Amino acid sequence: MESNPTWTSTHDLALLYIALAYGTDHDLSDDELQTITSALEDWASVPQEGHVQEVVMEAVTAFLEGDSRAELRRSINDLGQDLTDEERRRALTDVIRIAEADGVLLEREQGLIHTVAEAWSLKRLSEELVEDTSAVVQRQGEDWSLIHELAFVYLVVAHGGSNDLSSDEIDLMLERLHEWQPDLADEEVEDVMRNALQVYAEEGETLIQESVRTLKQALPDVQRLAVLDDLHCIAKVDGDLSDAEHDLITSLAKAWDVNVRMNGRC
Repeated sequence: MESNPTWTSTHDLALLYIALAYGTDHDLSDDELQTITSALEDWASVPQEGHVQEVVMEAVTAFLEGDSRAELRRSINDLGQDLTDEERRRALTDVIRIAEADGVLLEREQGLIHTVAEAWSLKRLSEELVEDTSAVVQRQGEDWSLIHELAFVYLVVAHGGSNDLSSDEIDLMLERLHEWQPDLADEEVEDVMRNALQVYAEEGETLIQESVRTLKQALPDVQRLAVLDDLHCIAKVDGDLSDAEHDLITSLAKAWDVNVRMNGRC
């Protein structure tokens, strides 16, 4: 976008915010969009009706249609040169607010935050802000149920195979979770996924054995087989089953004492 004379620091901020919000789950939630819009309204150099929306759309186009990594690096570097120290501190605070708009601060988001902070010589501030604002979700108690265990296992398989979560994987996980508990509203299923994401972000795969034991005790053989079918379809939604995904699903089948063949269709 260097050749675009209308490109401003507000565009660079928008692109940074979008990269952070979009990069983890390849989607923009309503909360994330609202937080981005609110933050940019405070920064926009020419406040007028539709101005912020235009900036956002231009930044989205640059991010999605160009080399997203190169565009992000350029925006980070340009902002580091164009903003004052106080403005950089303010922008970094906005970045963290946007990352936490969906209630989840994943390791990948923290990595981008620290990259920005290091480029802007604000590493200590980023560590303090992340520590102060990071939410803690309790894994036990009335807020954690069997459907949360299912969501957690889905995430371990979906993320563990590629170290990434695609929008297709998230959509399919939400769909399968809803089939397990159809009385829940869509928003409630999304809340379940957010809680599971938060636990996964904080604990990684360290709690998988507990989930495996809980599901084995709670579900009969036929339902454990259905869970494995879910996992097989989630793992394949982005293409062929990877060796890591195959091995993980096979190990779960063995732990649950069920036989599964992973050559069917989803």
